[in-house]
Amino acid sequence: MAYTISAPPHKKERITFSSMNWSKIVALVPVSLIAIYFFGIPALEIILAAVIAAVLTEYGIQMIFKQNVTVKDGHAAMIGLMFALLTPPEAPIWLPVVGGFFAIAIGKHAFGGIGSYIFNPVLVSWVFVRSAWSGFMTPASIPHIGPVSDILLESGAGLLVGVSPIALIGGVYLIYKRYVEWRVPLTFFLTVFFFNQAIAFVTEIVQLVQEGVLNPLLYLATMFTFLELTEELSYAMIGVVIFGILFLSTDSPTTPITKAGRLIYGVGCGVLVSIYGYFGNYVDGTLYGIFLANGIASFLESRTIPGSFGQESLLERSYKRVVARLPPGLRSEVVSDD
Repeated sequence: MAYTISAPPHKKERITFSSMNWSKIVALVPVSLIAIYFFGIPALEIILAAVIAAVLTEYGIQMIFKQNVTVKDGHAAMIGLMFALLTPPEAPIWLPVVGGFFAIAIGKHAFGGIGSYIFNPVLVSWVFVRSAWSGFMTPASIPHIGPVSDILLESGAGLLVGVSPIALIGGVYLIYKRYVEWRVPLTFFLTVFFFNQAIAFVTEIVQLVQEGVLNPLLYLATMFTFLELTEELSYAMIGVVIFGILFLSTDSPTTPITKAGRLIYGVGCGVLVSIYGYFGNYVDGTLYGIFLANGIASFLESRTIPGSFGQESLLERSYKRVVARLPPGLRSEVVSDD
């Protein structure tokens, strides 16, 4: 019998890698079923093609390199399903096959497999396929939440995942079950909401100044009205953004392990998505923004690791760097009585 040896304290958890993956798949079943209902048989074909391609690729690679076959843990199936949901229903059937293969072969195993990749395999594959076959991967429409009914069923959805934002509520259950850490999605959502408001405010102020309005602060009185807040919230409530917040940005290997790092990472995701989405569109902006944020996750992790007992904190080290750059006359020194 094998024993796992580690330093105390010990805390038993019933959370396993397999249970996390299958729980995420179950959480995505509602939006998948609604996509099939909304788009018909093409949506079902895309989902099956991507999932089967991802699972077979995982199985083939592990067999060829004589590794333990782990397709039962659901990770490959989850990756294939996520890629399928980011595909337009008009895409040819071979496209999700290529996407599922690329996500597993390059996005996952080329980087060393579980826990070793620095970019989410779903996003790696999406960026590749989006760049190689942009015509097939460009959605026919860009969703925008107007009436409340759009949250239940979005008729303007261009991707499978965009058909029903409320159907992605299973991601909240994942947070409750502690399969997903709450810091990243919370700070991500709040940043998207408030940063969009800030961008809109600055843009309006610049336009007022250019039009010769001498008192642009009059706009400030109406900027944060209920209607304005609702307008900005409507952009953050589309299916792709919710999917990115709850499922893509919370991928464990591509997020920092430290608490402070996850808070900063969530803010970083929100800022990148907001900038790209506000001046472009929130569909591509969400996916490209999270993909770029993956690249700084390891840096944030290394910078936010708590120091050992007696070691200077990050705030103390930062303070000393600032003081060291000040002129000698401005530095405050301790006067000794000796």
